[in-house]
Amino acid sequence: MDIDDLKKQMSGRFENAPIQSSAFYADPEDHLDNQKKLRTTLKAFTETQKMITPFALQILCTHSEITLMPLGLLDLNELKQWEDQQRKDTGILIGNPDKRTGMPLVLQFESHVKEFPSEKKILDVYTDDMFNHFHETFNDHIWPAVMKYLNENQTILKKIEEKLNEERISVRDLTLKQLEPLNESEIKTKLGVPLKKDQLDHYSNYIADMNQVNSIITASSTFTNEQLLKNKPFPQMMNLAEMRNTFFYVLDNTFNEILYFYIESYGTKDPKLKKHLQTLRKNLAAIMRQDAWKKSNDIIEKEQKFDSHKFFSSVFLPIAENLEVEIDKFK
Repeated sequence: MDIDDLKKQMSGRFENAPIQSSAFYADPEDHLDNQKKLRTTLKAFTETQKMITPFALQILCTHSEITLMPLGLLDLNELKQWEDQQRKDTGILIGNPDKRTGMPLVLQFESHVKEFPSEKKILDVYTDDMFNHFHETFNDHIWPAVMKYLNENQTILKKIEEKLNEERISVRDLTLKQLEPLNESEIKTKLGVPLKKDQLDHYSNYIADMNQVNSIITASSTFTNEQLLKNKPFPQMMNLAEMRNTFFYVLDNTFNEILYFYIESYGTKDPKLKKHLQTLRKNLAAIMRQDAWKKSNDIIEKEQKFDSHKFFSSVFLPIAENLEVEIDKFK
């Protein structure tokens, strides 16, 4: 079989057969759960599908996507390039020296942050390895490669939170600089509320925190408007499974970005506070999802106009306020 015949086969498989796809959201800290979800999904696929079934399994992360699929699914030219390289490396005209069948598996890491590059890695396993030697293939090849990219995503998340914290410090220092020369009467006139001199530091930190939280909210609401809604009515967007899932993916990302902003700002120098904030995460995430779902249903049932920024603010400002209170109590 030459490469043209192979391309025809692949084209027939991938263009004329439905692609089996699945996706899940990766918890930023619970990699045991992430591993379990990935293992269960792949195992179910091998037990219900054939080796030649086209598939794409997507792992959604806070600032990236990780996709596992057979090589050539998205671009048949990649398969040709791989075959050419195989010939050079092994001297074998077609196939591979180990006589494995199926297609090589490829892992694609797509960064959502322009400062960080995307990658694509061809794994040293084929589809028949996954079907015939599942546990060995998963444990020794697939999961370590996925974990590498999950760690890469965490690096991106940390860098973003570090930048947000640097901006927070600048806003705090500027606010303090403007207020410190004033007496309490002048401060009341400027702010509209009374504030004692010994409260200036706390107030400045709060203003700086809320400034960064609002930046996160604005970015998420803008993405929702420009990439999801695109002038569609909100009920129509929510009626499309893919759009609805992406919308709640954005909500989870927004929550995690706000939480890790506070951890980076206040927890990095206080391990006990960091641990305390982390213990709040799952409960606050559940509250956020329930609140967002209720607000979404209310908009649809009451036929209200969807205001993206107002929606995100109403969901996430209470979360931020809750974290502010917890940090104050801990101090």
